[in-house]
Amino acid sequence: MKVINDNKLPTAPISEFKETQGDLKFLSKDNYSKLKRNIERRGFYLPIYVWVDKSGQKWLLDGHQRKHVLTTEGWNDPIPYLVVPAKNKEEAAQRLLEITSQFGTITQEGIDEFIAKFELPEIETLENVNFDGIFNFSIEAEPEEEEFEDERGEQKANTDPAIKFEVRLIDGAYRAKYTENKKAHEIGSFESIVEVQEAISGVLEDWSEQ
Repeated sequence: MKVINDNKLPTAPISEFKETQGDLKFLSKDNYSKLKRNIERRGFYLPIYVWVDKSGQKWLLDGHQRKHVLTTEGWNDPIPYLVVPAKNKEEAAQRLLEITSQFGTITQEGIDEFIAKFELPEIETLENVNFDGIFNFSIEAEPEEEEFEDERGEQKANTDPAIKFEVRLIDGAYRAKYTENKKAHEIGSFESIVEVQEAISGVLEDWSEQ
């Protein structure tokens, strides 16, 4: 894991920070993979926030999901942190809720406009982020399992999804699209999830006949 600390902040191994969040947040398997992928790709570059008690113990206020990933993956390189002032653990807990609060909501229209403004690759960008204000789910159609030889001549199974569907709720309507061979195709906008399911079924029927 690459650690980036251009501002020369104090650092410590992730194992030195005690957790305070408990079950306040849930990290799904999909979001775990996204977070891990981002750390592997860009390095650990954002400091975590901690409260330090009178004994010198560092209590983690912000960065629990990253701690989970780092601990699970066995990454214990010293990482940068910022100290949040608090009189006691109760005040630190209140600061934790303030830090983790999201007062502004990122909408689908907002993220679409942002991606277009900076000409970001839509599929790659959305695969690496997660926002609570965006309704999004995907369905993957698996190809028939087939084996191929890798460069070392070993037999491996091809498990890459052949087609992936995504549905987002925008202004009360469901917008559906699918990705095939990393190329996105719009299906349409629908008023109900039942209409979405029917449209996806139609695409799958056409796709299976190819």
